[in-house]
Amino acid sequence: MDGGEEFQITEINPQEPIYPQEPKPSKKRKGLISLFYRKNLPRTLFFLVVIFIVVAIGAIIWGRQSFSPAKVELSVKTSPDIASGKEVILTIEYTNDNRVNLNDSLLIINYPSGVFSSDGKEIHQEQRDLKQISKKSQGQESFRVRFVGGKGEFKTITAILSYQPQNINSRFEKSTDQRIEINSVLISIKIDGPENVISGQDVSYLIEYENKTNNDISNLRAEIAYSEDFKIKNTDPKPAEGTTNVWQINTLKAGEKKVIGLNGILQGEEGEDKALEVMIGTMENEQFLQYSRSEYSTKIAPSPLLLLVTLERVEEENCNLNPGQHLKYIIEFRNNTDVALKELILKAYLEDSVFDFKSLELDRVGYFDSRQNVITWGGGEVPKLNLLEPNESGSVNFTIDLKNPIPMNNYNDKNFQATVLSEIGTLTVPAKFAMKELKISREFSCKVNSQLDIKSKVYYNEPAPGIFNTGPLPPKVNELTTYTVHWQISNGSNDLENVRVSAVLPQGISWSNYYINKVSDSQVYYNERTKEVIWEIQKVPAGVGSVSSLYELIFQIGLTPSINQVGESPVLINESSAEGKDTFTQVILDSSARAVTTMIPDDPNNAYNKSRVVE
Repeated sequence: MDGGEEFQITEINPQEPIYPQEPKPSKKRKGLISLFYRKNLPRTLFFLVVIFIVVAIGAIIWGRQSFSPAKVELSVKTSPDIASGKEVILTIEYTNDNRVNLNDSLLIINYPSGVFSSDGKEIHQEQRDLKQISKKSQGQESFRVRFVGGKGEFKTITAILSYQPQNINSRFEKSTDQRIEINSVLISIKIDGPENVISGQDVSYLIEYENKTNNDISNLRAEIAYSEDFKIKNTDPKPAEGTTNVWQINTLKAGEKKVIGLNGILQGEEGEDKALEVMIGTMENEQFLQYSRSEYSTKIAPSPLLLLVTLERVEEENCNLNPGQHLKYIIEFRNNTDVALKELILKAYLEDSVFDFKSLELDRVGYFDSRQNVITWGGGEVPKLNLLEPNESGSVNFTIDLKNPIPMNNYNDKNFQATVLSEIGTLTVPAKFAMKELKISREFSCKVNSQLDIKSKVYYNEPAPGIFNTGPLPPKVNELTTYTVHWQISNGSNDLENVRVSAVLPQGISWSNYYINKVSDSQVYYNERTKEVIWEIQKVPAGVGSVSSLYELIFQIGLTPSINQVGESPVLINESSAEGKDTFTQVILDSSARAVTTMIPDDPNNAYNKSRVVE
């Protein structure tokens, strides 16, 4: 063959059949589209869900990793020189080094005791709403405060930053503590007093204060806070006028020392601590700004001699008495030691302004000194006062009335108390008590209620100008005769509030709607359906009717008699009642006045024969 081509020749066997040759199968198509064939679709969806979950988890992990609480910083800075009572600036610095914002950010500062605002008020916490702290940012907040305490005293401040990261639903907090030392004082305070006392014993405190600066300090003020169980008898020097616990110090020179002395009777339960707190500062814009503060505590020790004062049928708690009330006081004493006590003297001091000493009865035991208003009992009248054996008890009693009314000299002479101060003591003190004189005191005090009084007077011949009564006298059937009613309120030694006076007019008596109200801050009402007249007074001061004028309401009424009332003296106004709250004792007081007929006894010009109804 041309071209040198070679051919392979196959011999065909004529006896073998020849079959047509089948085509070879083509290759399957591959690619993403095959994943969505029906037979592959379940597997495809499963893988897609898995991928989605993995991606979501990764996103959450990535988001959290983009915020770290460690990248939020907080610090407190202030001056190293802290003087007690002087204003300082606290600077709170914060930093957000995260890649997300901090939302709803709140800065909280917690203070210990003895920290005051710039206007003198003691504070325990302050808050600032920072709203949003931007990512990769920092800021600061300033607070003006005063630290009050002794030199070397530490105050620990806690700053808290509460926030919510932008991509997280949870809230986080960052806190830090700062310990601040008071390293100087303008004025030092030293209190000297007993560490332990017997309840009812005389105690004395000496308060020394000193200017620790090199300059004079003017316009100072000392305030002393003490337990109500400390009954002060004497102070040196005297407190400022009108106060019992404030001393004005005009000038305290550089390095100068001054003292305040207190003496009184301290009472309490065994084991109880009684605190005395002294504060010195100045007044600015009517606020007391403290420079220094000190506290002293005295513990009530077991008493070797017990003393108890009681009132028969009267509880000491919330004890309120009425003017003129008859009282029986019982004084009990007991030797609480294991040795005998000799030559005891028992005394009872009575407040002279409320007791009627003419009514005092001692039952022939004891002596009353009317110059000092004191009752004294000794061993001559009471044998157990001569020798009181261990755990032995004794008692004395006396009766007395309260004055009625309680006398008042001026507007401020009010809020009286009936006080009996009982005292027992001996000079023969057992050696183990290490004192020259054993003296115990007890006070029993009750508030005295005020006296509310209502008078209801009726006139035909009206004494007050500007109002006139008309009609026949004596009253005549089916004809109108007018009268005027005078309600008069008086009050005792305490202020009253929410006073209400009321009365019901009888049938046949009409309300003329004409009245004269002489009291401001009061209202008059008449209910036509119930025929009730009401007079409401917001406040009735102490002494109304004695040191000041009566409170009075005048109103006019009318009588139209019926034929069946001929020969009778009809009732013009029923019983009048008054009630109000005593602001000192918190007791609701009441009073009433009797009904008044046409006999009108308070009208001097009305004869008896003019009161009965005629035809």
